[in-house]
Amino acid sequence: MKKSSANAFELEWVVDLARRAGELALRYYRHTTSERKADRTIVTAADRAVEAFLADEIHRRYPADGILGEESSNSQRNAECQWILDPIDGTSMFAAGLPIWCVSIGYMVGDQMQAGVVYLPVVDDCFTADLSGPAMCNGEVIAVAPEPEVLDEESSIISSSDVHLIWDTDFVGKIRSLGACAAHGCYVARGSVLAALNTHTALWDVAGVLPILQRAGGEITLFDGSPLPVRRMLDGSKAPQPILMASAANARIVRQFFKRKP
Repeated sequence: MKKSSANAFELEWVVDLARRAGELALRYYRHTTSERKADRTIVTAADRAVEAFLADEIHRRYPADGILGEESSNSQRNAECQWILDPIDGTSMFAAGLPIWCVSIGYMVGDQMQAGVVYLPVVDDCFTADLSGPAMCNGEVIAVAPEPEVLDEESSIISSSDVHLIWDTDFVGKIRSLGACAAHGCYVARGSVLAALNTHTALWDVAGVLPILQRAGGEITLFDGSPLPVRRMLDGSKAPQPILMASAANARIVRQFFKRKP
């Protein structure tokens, strides 16, 4: 048992933890029902079981660290090191029996997200960022897509499913929604799409992917380009604006195609 994880993030241990959490989630996959929480979002027994497993394992190893999960409050918000958990990011997809959902673990020291692991059990993709070094997927270095010389009908971005309710857009390419914010950010980090937009974002939605995206050459900002208020969101509050995940250059390109509805 270690008292604190400060300067001692163990990537192999966290990857193993995420994979074990994914195995637990798969026991429920296509064998569970969902219910509505007070905020009208969906939760399943798998969300609660996976988060309890993750929190117990982290607390046992690092009892001095704070742990914030989507299904529980943070009792040690002032701890130097924080673990930010989304046990199943993409619960709606999980509950529908669709494959794009993930276990997300973010590691924060002070005001900065320092490392993260995002694991997609159905497709067996594991995205990682250690305290230093590159972003990786299944052990291979990844990077964001370069700035395109021209946009066409094959240019792709990912968005939350309510994009049509919030923005007017004349984006010339494809807008997809796969249903899991952390996975969306990982696909940006891998260069599969130019950017991803997300609305109603909590810290656990992006904590795991934020360091991955940064190491891959991208960033997560509020839609207007201002910084994501990470520390302030430790109380569970949502980002004050929709967020944009992309390289700085691709973010500038994408912003010009979206205007908030009056």
